[in-house]
Amino acid sequence: MIIQFYLEELAYVNGQLHPLVRAEGDKSFLGTFCLACLRADHENYELLRPALAALMVKYPANPERLAMERRDE
Repeated sequence: MIIQFYLEELAYVNGQLHPLVRAEGDKSFLGTFCLACLRADHENYELLRPALAALMVKYPANPERLAMERRDE
């Protein structure tokens, strides 16, 4: 499956990539990884999921951004 089928992970990635959170031109590892998660196909996304789960714990998203992303779903 792709990230769009995992709503919590999608909300996290979109919350981290939102322009208010991520400065324009930011080339951080987390930002680049989140973009890779959004672009991954069904085979490759499954490989990324364990790493994304670890990053979600290490770098929690802003709760307000997560709430906004969940409402947008």
